Amino acid sequence: MREDVISYQTQVNGFPVTAVYSRQTVEEVLVPLLQKFTALWEERGRRIVIFLAAPPAAGKSTLALFLQHLSEMLPGVRPLQAVGLDGFHYPNRYLQTHTLLRDGAEVSLADVKGCAETFDVRALGGKLFALSRGDVRFPFYDRRIHDVVEDAVLVSRDILLLEGNWLLLDEPCWIALRPYADLAIFLSCREGPLRERLIERKVRGGMARRKAEAFFEKSDAANVRRVLTCRQPADITLSLAADFSLTAGGEDAQT
Repeated sequence: MREDVISYQTQVNGFPVTAVYSRQTVEEVLVPLLQKFTALWEERGRRIVIFLAAPPAAGKSTLALFLQHLSEMLPGVRPLQAVGLDGFHYPNRYLQTHTLLRDGAEVSLADVKGCAETFDVRALGGKLFALSRGDVRFPFYDRRIHDVVEDAVLVSRDILLLEGNWLLLDEPCWIALRPYADLAIFLSCREGPLRERLIERKVRGGMARRKAEAFFEKSDAANVRRVLTCRQPADITLSLAADFSLTAGGEDAQT
């Protein structure tokens, strides 16, 4: 491994992943971010919740777990706990028996799994409310079984970093969650690099490239565009370049 990068082996939704960030990104972006979290926790004098929102394939889950690892290694930084929104998918048995209207047609939630309507926002709100009173068990999404495992993760640390696509969606039920977040971060990226990364994921999984491209246009594209364009302002924006290098974007400014 090159000396100018830092890597960390972890698991995302049950699968092994290697997080790799440049040393410059760690020192100039991620460490100051963790220091900001700690300062906010000290200021509030209670458990704090941080939202990390980003479009599909932006690397938010990997980033959140790397931040957890980094927080455990740095002196003077309060260790955080990273948890994914994916655990709040409705279980498959629900998705298979419920529908929504899309483009005038009734479609099964199972066929659009991953869009905002396939998440149990009320359950998430209940868990976030309960966090102000003590430790809480959160659900976990296991991609090996492609379903939710209830109460699988005990949230017990003073800083919770919750990551997910839809946390800053500009729609009433998601807007109602925003007061639970002491800080909201958006990880921004152009659609082009995300398109290629999502297609490559399908190809690595055995799908022919033409079919992977068609799947993106049918499913993933709508989610990417919705996250990028239909969102509430964040307190902090991080920007991903075409090569997925990370920079601090400062205060949020939607484009």
